[in-house]
Amino acid sequence: MSIILDKLKKERFFFFSANENDENKNPDIFIHIDGKIQSAQITQIVLNEYLKKFNQTKKLCEKISNLIVDIYKPPIKINVQIYPPWETEEPLKSSGKIHKQAARIIANSISQNIEKLKSENKFLNFDFDKKVFGNFADSFNLLPIPNVNQSNYFGDNNVYIDYEFDDINITQEDIENSVNKVFNDKEGGNSDILLIWGDQNHFMNTEPLIFEKLKEKFKETSFKSVYFLYFQNIVELENRKIFCSEVNE
Repeated sequence: MSIILDKLKKERFFFFSANENDENKNPDIFIHIDGKIQSAQITQIVLNEYLKKFNQTKKLCEKISNLIVDIYKPPIKINVQIYPPWETEEPLKSSGKIHKQAARIIANSISQNIEKLKSENKFLNFDFDKKVFGNFADSFNLLPIPNVNQSNYFGDNNVYIDYEFDDINITQEDIENSVNKVFNDKEGGNSDILLIWGDQNHFMNTEPLIFEKLKEKFKETSFKSVYFLYFQNIVELENRKIFCSEVNE
């Protein structure tokens, strides 16, 4: 986004307006610069195969967060990292009974250690009984979050869960398929600019690979300019950092 804004700063006056007829490959917005108009399409790039697995884990994290809060809602924000023993590309199936048992243990651990969590910015580590929890998890830790900071994990009511997203892999094929979909859907559109955005939480540090594939695919394009921008979509708007690079420079 900084590249776009830097160019716009050189102009004296600009604003954006929505296109009422944005169907098919028509522009989504118009950029007005000193009486001149540039048209732009906006599209999201999604790693579809990974997203299915990501959403499965996200829903589980939100569920456990709600179960914990039903038992004990801490007065401060706390990150809970749950460490599973599995090494597959997606979480193993687990029952609601196991989730409730885990939530009760985590809630009690938070409650019993709340004064320490308030006063010390340190990890507190705990083990699960492997005979009870099996492949679901073998340990967890608690870490207080300073009030001025936001959690990057999923949950609510001061409890945020990480169920080892890093163990869910992104394949090269998934990246290529997602880039091809954006190209096929948008190439030949009736706009000057194409803005391709994505949620940084879904990319798991594969942004450079996605960018290179976009550069390859959009080397020859009908758009005058193509930009790739990404940010953490779960972060409140005023706290977001948006990263932007020009694909076809």
